[in-house]
Amino acid sequence: MLKLLVKTALISTLFIVSAQIAAQPKAHIKLGMSVALSGPASHIGQQLKQGHELYFNYANQQSDIEHPHIQLIALDDGYEPSRAVDNTQYLIRHQRIDALIGNMGTPTTHAIKEILKRHQLPLLMPYTGAEFLYQSPGFPIFKLRASYLDEAQEQVRYLVDELGHTKIALFIQADEFGLTLEKSHRQALKDKGIEPVVIARFRRNTNDVAKALTQILTTQATAIAMIGTYEPLAAFINQAHRGGFRGTYTSVSFVSSASLFADITVPAHVMVTEVLPDPNTCHGDICNLFRNLSKAHQQTMTYQSFEGFVNAYLFSKSLQHCDYTKLSACIATAMPHTLSTDKALQSLLNQQQKSTSQRPVFRSYLKY
Repeated sequence: MLKLLVKTALISTLFIVSAQIAAQPKAHIKLGMSVALSGPASHIGQQLKQGHELYFNYANQQSDIEHPHIQLIALDDGYEPSRAVDNTQYLIRHQRIDALIGNMGTPTTHAIKEILKRHQLPLLMPYTGAEFLYQSPGFPIFKLRASYLDEAQEQVRYLVDELGHTKIALFIQADEFGLTLEKSHRQALKDKGIEPVVIARFRRNTNDVAKALTQILTTQATAIAMIGTYEPLAAFINQAHRGGFRGTYTSVSFVSSASLFADITVPAHVMVTEVLPDPNTCHGDICNLFRNLSKAHQQTMTYQSFEGFVNAYLFSKSLQHCDYTKLSACIATAMPHTLSTDKALQSLLNQQQKSTSQRPVFRSYLKY
């Protein structure tokens, strides 16, 4: 009888402990994001947000009780630095986020760097390849994408080594983004013994490209490296064709190649450097999962949404190497380990063309 009572008590205790464990809420992680959800660059921000949410929602629905719930708080900055500052301060003070992820843009990211230094808040996989993020920025950071210098070198290799261009103009957005890419392109061209024939600028968040076009058409340029968002770049190409230009164009991954190509209404030869393989044709577990989830949720597959998806995948997989209560202190150092050991990520990033950069650089083309 005594053995029966002890056994019954033990079972009851185990049941109570199990019920208490089951009743405990999962760990909760808050991530912030400041991107353009309105304005001329909103197509980029919306797709980045969509891609992050697609994977985080998938991860949150998995049955693993050990996996924390991840909440993404995305705020609209309209691709304006002052609004990015306001968003970051709000996310830190009122939402008490653990990290920023997928922030979009060089001028907006440059504007918040002092805030990140002061709070030592991790900045994870920003949608920019600006060089200042690769030179001891003073706050925790992890960068997945190739730098803009890597992209500039790939474009110059294409224009000079493969196509034989030597008279190359720069068409540049007049802000921190443009200055960063101007420096990168100048360096890449200098390495080939070439100087830009002209540097023409336009104002951010506008399609006012006429003055820059006139500057370039008065030169002997046969190729133009473009830096900006898709609307002004498409407007420039359309107007340049009407002005008689028949040369080659390049642009960096920030532009959103699909949107750029869709808005070009004239015959053009354009190459865009990309930081990930084409999500429509790439192979491997991550690509398959992205396509399946996008189809199930009736979402369009773009490079930007795929980049957000890969960011979220890498972040989620890196959590196994971190104490959730000290996430801000460890996540930026845990992610390189995950990147180097996760077979699905290695398979994805190894689908690259010949490249000498630390991170792979891919290409998209419009030729007609």
